[in-house]
Amino acid sequence: MRIDDIFVRAFSIPLGIQWSDQTHQHSSIELVTVQMATDNGLTGVGFSYTVGAGATAIKSMIEWDLAPILRGQAVTPLLHWSRLWGELHDVGGGGVSTAALAAVDIAMWDLVAKARGQSLVDVLGSRRPSIPAYGSGIDLHLSLPQLVDEVKTWVSQGYRGVKIKVGKPTVEEDVERIAAVRDVVGPNVWMMVDANQGWNLTEAVARCAAFHRFDLHWLEEPLISDDVMGHHDLALRTSVPIAVGENIYNKYQLQQYLRLGAVNYAQIDVVRAGGITPYLEMANLCDAWNIPMAPHFMLELSGQLLCSIPNAHILEDVNGGSLRDLGVLGSDVGVIKGQFTPPNVPGHGIAFDWNTLEDFPMGDVAPPSKRMLWT
Repeated sequence: MRIDDIFVRAFSIPLGIQWSDQTHQHSSIELVTVQMATDNGLTGVGFSYTVGAGATAIKSMIEWDLAPILRGQAVTPLLHWSRLWGELHDVGGGGVSTAALAAVDIAMWDLVAKARGQSLVDVLGSRRPSIPAYGSGIDLHLSLPQLVDEVKTWVSQGYRGVKIKVGKPTVEEDVERIAAVRDVVGPNVWMMVDANQGWNLTEAVARCAAFHRFDLHWLEEPLISDDVMGHHDLALRTSVPIAVGENIYNKYQLQQYLRLGAVNYAQIDVVRAGGITPYLEMANLCDAWNIPMAPHFMLELSGQLLCSIPNAHILEDVNGGSLRDLGVLGSDVGVIKGQFTPPNVPGHGIAFDWNTLEDFPMGDVAPPSKRMLWT
């Protein structure tokens, strides 16, 4: 089976609800899709995403730098990935480069599974029939009553855990929100908080001290993700477990965190890391260090990978951010009663509603102005 052609499109899909954390505000999800046609008549579907910047760069990189290499090649994702990463590495070992790689890598794995007539999970090796999920909100703008209502909804839907944003101007405000949520969920539901890289080390140490009494399952991205040593120093100063990984783009960055004891839960994002091929390698690396995987976003694919790796922990279901919530799926894939069960169809089973997507083209002309992501 060889690749005949690759068709790439980019879309900007408006969010149905407001998203806000201490460093960003979001109004849309940008989706880059790949349709990979082969000489035996099968089509593999791959995708990438951003939350505010880079979709047109990802699309261009696939069209100009990846598709010309892949046309005519056999569909062998394990053999192609390192070579393709090497082609792009001079412009960055992660970020736009790995997001572009992810779309073609996912499409190739979809084709491998379709050609075998098996689900992606069966091709990778099923270890469990389903995986529990937690409700996750990008909700720092919500009032305390609104936050409590959001969390009550998750609990009623059977989620194993809940995650809220922190990073209010004062520690007292954060403590008030955490206390209210802990009262709602009780002691048996995991509670996580996410700072979205918004603090320096001194502030993170102080907030951890204030949060300690709430028995947090983890504190997510307290510092800028590039600061591996800062996370190491924080881990020495607090017993609150630290989760990072959505902004770790390759195994070498991950290895630094692991060797320094700077991570308790790895949240590797399958798109930002470059696709299924490197995700599996990074999951194995974490397994060697006894670190559980709790991936960031893209639950429709992340959930399938969690059912295929030994160190799976829990799946994130971001309120308003699933493909189901965005309304772009042709067949339903998602969390039901707090649990994700992989599709039992050939391939990864993520089928887009192309007619709906056509309503949200990215466009070919840059906007005259744009609000900055960082507030």
